[in-house]
Amino acid sequence: MINCKLQIPGSILFLFFSMNYSLVQNPIVRDQFSADPAARVFGDRVYVFPSHDILATEGKGRVGWFCMEDYHVFSSVNLTDWTDHGMIVTQNKVPWVRPNSYSMWAPDCIYRNGKYYFYFPTSPQDTITYGRGFTIGVAVAEKPEGPYIPEATPIKGIRGIDPNVFIDKDGQAYLYWSAGNIYGAKLKENMLELDSEVKTLGELPTKD
Repeated sequence: MINCKLQIPGSILFLFFSMNYSLVQNPIVRDQFSADPAARVFGDRVYVFPSHDILATEGKGRVGWFCMEDYHVFSSVNLTDWTDHGMIVTQNKVPWVRPNSYSMWAPDCIYRNGKYYFYFPTSPQDTITYGRGFTIGVAVAEKPEGPYIPEATPIKGIRGIDPNVFIDKDGQAYLYWSAGNIYGAKLKENMLELDSEVKTLGELPTKD
């Protein structure tokens, strides 16, 4: 094992942090609150799939907490000018989602076999079948900007958030997610079902 340290001049560090500060002052989404973006390159455009936070009010979400009822997708050809393609998935049009959950957190999207698969976590209405907390569902489209059609049920065998999809060089697709630990499993060719046992990849760091 080789250990090495890199000495970085203070002036370079100052320039680096100054550049990062200036970048965060120039958000690509200016008309709505968004977070947790997944960025994908489809064709000649970069697509960003973030979560979308709205203001919670009495009777709509939990006041003082995240309130997320839908997703938008944005795209750009030059990383400067961005197009909002509008809402692609909303909780009350997903059959299995608890209508008052407002918990559509960090998503991901991937292309395979001519279709786009959008993975999103939220709370199920049927807690007997899927358990309490979060599970992960899929919506499918023929174009990255939609329209997306949600599956009637979430993916069986998953409880967690922050889905991320990876297709290996051999064509095998994997789905990863988190729930205290980081988990992963193979996906079937249809991209809608798990094709292996769930594996724990490692424990997340905990505070002392």
